Formats: sequence, C-alpha cells, structure tokens
Amino acid sequence: MYDAVSLSLNEGEGIVLDGQCGCPPEKNTAYRAAEAFFLAAAASGLSPIPGLEISITKGIPMGAGLGGGSSDAASTLAGLASLLPGFVDDASLHAIAASIGSDVPFFMDTACAAVTGRGEILSHLTPRTDFSLVVVDPGFPVSTKEAYARLDDSRSGARAPGGRSAEELRVGLDRAIREYASLPPSAWSFENDFFHAVARVHPDLVECRAALVSAGASFSAMSGSGSALFGVFEYLDVAERALEAISKAYSAVIAFPLARLRDSI
Repeated sequence: MYDAVSLSLNEGEGIVLDGQCGCPPEKNTAYRAAEAFFLAAAASGLSPIPGLEISITKGIPMGAGLGGGSSDAASTLAGLASLLPGFVDDASLHAIAASIGSDVPFFMDTACAAVTGRGEILSHLTPRTDFSLVVVDPGFPVSTKEAYARLDDSRSGARAPGGRSAEELRVGLDRAIREYASLPPSAWSFENDFFHAVARVHPDLVECRAALVSAGASFSAMSGSGSALFGVFEYLDVAERALEAISKAYSAVIAFPLARLRDSI
C-alpha cells in the first residue's frame, strides 16, 4: 500500500500532473508543493524555471486518513531538492511543507515523532519495530472536512464536553510517549477523537474495528480522520492469520513500522 511519485524536468513551461488524485491538478498537494518549491528556487537564483511533469500512481486509498496526499507532497519536495540541489535549503523546504499541509512536515522528517503545534513541531522518538500491523480499508472514504465537522458537532451542546485544554493535551501527549516507549501495545491507552464522531454516521467502522480485535489485535484504532483502521499485532503469525480472516470481508494489508524514512530530509 503505497503511492509511486515520479518527477521529470523538461524544457517546457509549467507543471503537468498525471494521476488520479480526486481534485483539479492545481489543488493537488504535490502540484502545490512543486509550485512553492519553484517560487523559492527562483528567489535564490534558479533561472530559467524548468517545466515539470509529476506522475502519481495511487496505491494508498484516498479519504482513508493514511496521509497519501501529504506524503506525495513530501516526496515531491524531496525529489525536487535532489534534482535541483542548492536552490532551496532544508529550513525552507520544511517551511514549504508546513504551508502545504499539517502533516507534510512529518513525512519529510522522521519515521516516528510526537507532533504538536499545527503539525509542524516534531519531537523525534525512537521507533519500535517489535510488532506488525494490519491496515484495513473499510470500503468507503471519509473527507477530512467532514470528519472535523463531525468532531465539532460531537463537542457541541450537551452530548459531550468541549475539547481538551492545552495543559490536558500536553499531559496526555507525555503519557502517550511514555506508554509507546515502554508498554506492550495491549496496555496502550491512545485515543483518536475522530473515531466515535465519525462512527456515528459510518457505523461500519465499529464493526471493522471489532473484527481486528476479534482477530487478535493487541490494539486497534482509526488512522487519522479515517476511514482506514489498523490493528497492532505483537506476533507476525497472528497478524498473518488476522489478515487472512479479515480479507474475507475487507481490503487489508500487513504493514511494519519503519526504523527510519528512506531519503528523508
């Protein structure tokens, strides 16, 4: 489950995007990242500005909360930095990444981090590679805009308390970092605030998560704003059996945590 991003400079003008991305080309994150890169490169002396063809072959489902568009943007910035070295420094690349999307900086930086601010402040953590994951596509997308609207709605009126304070968020993040570093996945207490809000209108998410737990997942949650879910398995053979069982009803893959991002900036 991955996207393939290919970049080709040419003697033409402008940016051409080839790929099924679910939006007009100029709205695509990779296209916007390339535009911002060329603006920064021109300011530092790149002339003339070459044409660029971006080809994206999607393998990450759209609207799944798996960061496909954001990682495509990060890959585009990394690729352009390699094709046109010296014109945009690392600090500027990370500033461009933050301007494109809240989780683009993560995909440019490290395989594991605690993230604060709007997504641009990363604190590196030592990745754990002692478990496997089964990632499940429940068969429908969830738009990020819809997910935030559902979350806001769930926090309004008498149905639920408002969002956590800054101090509560800090304490919760510190606890999550400690749990991730030292506890088995079965003891993690991580929460995804989007899950219950989105599941109110997509009850299949509850069934899909229950299927992961029934198949032996030590921990299960929704990825980002949905719709994909994942289960953490402490033994590969259990994950493989879970994949076989879950694949009868859903599209699913086995995945593994990374010790580092390849060619990160």
